[in-house]
Amino acid sequence: MSLVIKVGLASCGLAAGAGEVYDAILKHIKKNKIDAEVKKTACIGMCFVEPLVEIYEDKKKSITYGDVTSESVGNIIDSFSKGKPIEENVIISNILKGSENKTFNKQKRIVLRNCGIIDPVSIDDYLENDGYKALEKSVKDMSREAIIDEIKNSGIRGRGGAGFPTGLKWQFAFNADNKKKYIVCNADEGDPGAFMDRSVLEGDPHSVIEGMIIGAYAIGADEGYIYCRAEYPLAIKHLEIAIEQATEKGYLGDKIFGTDFNFELHIKEGAGAFVCGEETALMASIEGKRGMPSIRPPFPAQSGLWGKPTNINNVETLANIAWIILNGANNYAKYGTEKSPGTKVFALAGKIRNSGLIEV
Repeated sequence: MSLVIKVGLASCGLAAGAGEVYDAILKHIKKNKIDAEVKKTACIGMCFVEPLVEIYEDKKKSITYGDVTSESVGNIIDSFSKGKPIEENVIISNILKGSENKTFNKQKRIVLRNCGIIDPVSIDDYLENDGYKALEKSVKDMSREAIIDEIKNSGIRGRGGAGFPTGLKWQFAFNADNKKKYIVCNADEGDPGAFMDRSVLEGDPHSVIEGMIIGAYAIGADEGYIYCRAEYPLAIKHLEIAIEQATEKGYLGDKIFGTDFNFELHIKEGAGAFVCGEETALMASIEGKRGMPSIRPPFPAQSGLWGKPTNINNVETLANIAWIILNGANNYAKYGTEKSPGTKVFALAGKIRNSGLIEV
């Protein structure tokens, strides 16, 4: 059985030197003729100990090391291969004591379920982890009304800050009497110290895309936009690759899963204006206008992009959708609070000991 070595190559890891570690791993296994598969992943949430490297032969006997350097990684690989893994700098492990085992195990990862686990630019990895099964279920087995009811029953609220019930927002867009509708993902994350959306887009772009396609089908939209701030170049790159892959596989485009449902998805880069995180300013920016908020009503579900009914959801909100459809509204509602079910991703930043992401 060959080794599997995963390296976290999200923005946080790259800033800490993960690119050099990745190159050192490739060089070491080639030089020493080690049978190993080296995979790229993204952020698992432990930004304070990047670069992170996971190594295993059997996934049930996995070790994730932190603060790995290009000088130390060779010793990590060799000692693991000999059956005597190094015990220093173990962050997460199911065979050794890891410094973050307890913290990691206390989380319920729905939004972050694939982040740091799969290769974010491999649609095959995503498919192996139930990817696009929720979309298939939605368009083949569920009516639009049933999908909206499921989202309503889950109790999920918008994760962008306002906390408006997502199912109700979808219902408004569904009820709008217009053949042309849009769905928009607000990825213009501008709050100081916030990097939840960036990490999801870098680590699991297909989950957001799948959520958008399901939402588009539910409300009757045939076109969508992901509005992402230009300061997130890696997220944009991963989204572009994911959209191309989804199109090649038939999850985007015409006659999705052999039905009469067509959906086209675009990326719009923001110009760095904080105000464009506000939904009416965001829509103005997509239209090529100056990003300025406008008075409501009319609300986007009534008159949004180019005057057409538009549904706008946050990255984190959309990343929940496929899980809810596959696992059921009741299972989702088991988490969180009575008035706001589900999990929430938090970015831990500032003058603290352990910066990173958690989902609770």
